[in-house]
Amino acid sequence: MEKLLNPDFGVMALTIVNFLLLVWLLHKFAWKSLIGALEKREKQIADDKAAAAQARQEAQNIKAELDAKLQHIAEQAAQKMQEAVALGNAQREQLLTETRQQADRLIEQAKAQIEAEKNKALVDVREQVVNTALLAAVKVTQQQMNKESAEKVVDEVLREVKSAGSARA
Repeated sequence: MEKLLNPDFGVMALTIVNFLLLVWLLHKFAWKSLIGALEKREKQIADDKAAAAQARQEAQNIKAELDAKLQHIAEQAAQKMQEAVALGNAQREQLLTETRQQADRLIEQAKAQIEAEKNKALVDVREQVVNTALLAAVKVTQQQMNKESAEKVVDEVLREVKSAGSARA
């Protein structure tokens, strides 16, 4: 075991020579390609970071554009809604005016029809009065004309006219 604790200079020198040979071989054949690969990877990572930053910036610009367009669309929608409400109010007022005018025309037509019916009724009443008066005159002339019988006939005719007028109403 003591042998393990004491250094062997021959093995040590051989190990150092092997190590130096390995370093020289790596430097001669592999070092440049390893460094090149590391530099290439480092450059690719830097390029990827730059591309990601640029993509982030473009995304923020697009988001800002979309927000502006969305705001513009919202404003247009609000404006169109106000225009639609104004148009609806105008149409409602126009319809109300037309309806009032039509109602006034119907009222005037009804008044005119009532007036015509009233005039027709008056003509009918006048015709009945004339007919009744003629009938009374015929009856009076048929009877002997004394004052009492004439008054009696006139009273009877008036009662008939009143009862006929009450029946019509």
